[in-house]
Parts: sequence; C-alpha cells; structure tokens
Amino acid sequence: MHGYDRQTLITSTELAAVAAFAHTGADGTPHLTPVTPLLLDGFPAFTVTYARLELAREIAASPQAALVFHDSRLAYAGWSPLTVAAGVEVIPDPEGELFCEKLLDQELRKFPPDRQLIDSPLLRRENWWYMPRLIVRLIEPGKPRPIARRETSGHGVLAYVSGEGLTADAVRVEDWDADRIRVRLLGDEPLRKSSLAALLYHDFAVPDMDPRVTFLATGLLENGHLFVARRSGSRLLGKRPGLLARWRGHKELERCCKAGLKEREGL
Repeated sequence: MHGYDRQTLITSTELAAVAAFAHTGADGTPHLTPVTPLLLDGFPAFTVTYARLELAREIAASPQAALVFHDSRLAYAGWSPLTVAAGVEVIPDPEGELFCEKLLDQELRKFPPDRQLIDSPLLRRENWWYMPRLIVRLIEPGKPRPIARRETSGHGVLAYVSGEGLTADAVRVEDWDADRIRVRLLGDEPLRKSSLAALLYHDFAVPDMDPRVTFLATGLLENGHLFVARRSGSRLLGKRPGLLARWRGHKELERCCKAGLKEREGL
C-alpha cells in the first residue's frame, strides 16, 4: 500500500458515505459510533442532532479520538480504507445555520434517510428541530494509516488504548455472540494487546440505508479476545419498518431533539 497523507484523508472523507468514530468515555473505555463523514473547512467532521446531546458532551471531554474509513458501500471511486488519530472540537450550532450553509448538501447526498426530513425548504421549516446540530470536527489529525476494507458481515471495527493512545482498526470477528469474542486484524496480524476496548458492527440496506442497525460490545481486550462486559444494539437488519413504527420513531426523535435543545447549556 502506498503512503497515506493529509490529502488521502480529505479525499476519503469527501468520497466515503460511512465511517466509524472512536473516542474514550470518562472511565477510559473506548466507544465507537457510525457517522456520516463530512468536510468542514478542509477538516473531517460529522454532526449529531440534539437528541444525542450527552454523546456530544462525552466526545467534547474525550482526550483522544480516531476516525476509521473501512466500509466502501455507497462510496465514490477513489476512496481509501484508513484510520487516523486526532483531537476533536464540538461546535454547537443550535440554529442550524452552519450546518445548512456548509454541510447540508453533503449530508443529504451521503445519508438518504435525512432526505425525508430536510430535503426542501418546506421540510426544513416543518422539521425545524432536526436542523440544529452539534458539529464534531477533527483537529490536528495525525498521519493516516492504511487498513483493510470491510468485505463481509464478519468484519467490524475495534477501538482500544495502546502505548500510542487510542487506536481503531478493522478486524475479523469469529463469533459476535460469544462472551469472549476472538478478533483478528484483517491483515491477520496478532492482537497481543491488553486494554479496554470496543467492537462495532454497523449494517444498512443499500442504497437507501433503510433499515440500518448498530451493535456495540465493550470490555477487556486480552491477547486477541474481547471479554465482553456490555453489549447493546442489534446485528439483525430485518425488514423495513411499517408506517406506524416510522411515525412513532419520528415523534420520538422530535421529542428527544427538542429536549436536547432545552438542555444545551453547558456544552
């Protein structure tokens, strides 16, 4: 693989449709979140709604972070699988002005579900609570490192803390349901680390990303095995939700976004 540089990172951010973001919680445990990669003033970024205000606060307090491009689905040609460590800043945008001006077009192109909510001025007025965003931007990114790309549902993203700090990489997973999950780097290099770690699985229907699922396991990584302390989410993609389920999901998202906007002080 050729050497990666800042331009490789910018190009991959521009061309990829999905990425995984790693940060550490207050207790030092790594966390992973699937994100829509965007470019803000030449730096990788992504947004979260005010429904996820607590996540944004945790990210803002995290001393280190990493961004992983591992999934080529819906990406444009020229995308490169890579991982990069960086610092982050969280930019509150409670009016949605920065999001609308610099990121909305990218978001709508890469994340089809948003088109149902904010794809026109009329929809943006009706769903005004969905426009305010917490914008997470990478700052001082390190040197991007090549990784293997996702090829099957047996592949995931692993984040752990090593001597170099927070590291995130693509891995092969033998049994997602095991209490002790064996993981290997996709290049088959052994993982002889002992660290708190998180393992992410993210899947979605192509091309509309509906439905989509996320599964996260956290615990202790020891000699290539993740001893699971907690797991959340699901790996079962299932069928598209019906009309009633969609309406309920929409109303719950609206409620959570409005609640987050009321509590936004302190970020």
